[in-house]
Amino acid sequence: MRDADVVRFADRSRSVTVVLEEARGGSRHDGWYEGEIVIETGFVGARLPVHFTDADLADLTAFLVARAAAEEDGGLPDGPVTDWPESGRSAHLRLRPGAPFVVEVRDPVQSGVTVSVPLHPRDGWATRGASRLARLRAGLDDGH
Repeated sequence: MRDADVVRFADRSRSVTVVLEEARGGSRHDGWYEGEIVIETGFVGARLPVHFTDADLADLTAFLVARAAAEEDGGLPDGPVTDWPESGRSAHLRLRPGAPFVVEVRDPVQSGVTVSVPLHPRDGWATRGASRLARLRAGLDDGH
């Protein structure tokens, strides 16, 4: 993962990554961060703008921490469907826990297109993702 990656959902051949817009150094503008959702599969390669807030980052952290706790407890890879950032404002991810874990990239505002990416992430992915996001958020709070 690069320093500007907010989160990366991936397996050996597919990924969905949310990346801060690097041109602005990840800084907030009017309370919003600008980023991109990057889809990479053997079939689809796409980039889509996304906007999110500090509260959205906190929600994503909570999702990853809960997922990591369930994984550590040996829980089944299921749970509630989660939209991130909250649907209705811009493009967003719909996270569907299960086997496979499915990330739907939804763009109801501009194109109306949804791309569904089934993934088989490695063990420990949620823990790594939560740690990475915590470091990124700390850096954003420090102004880096």
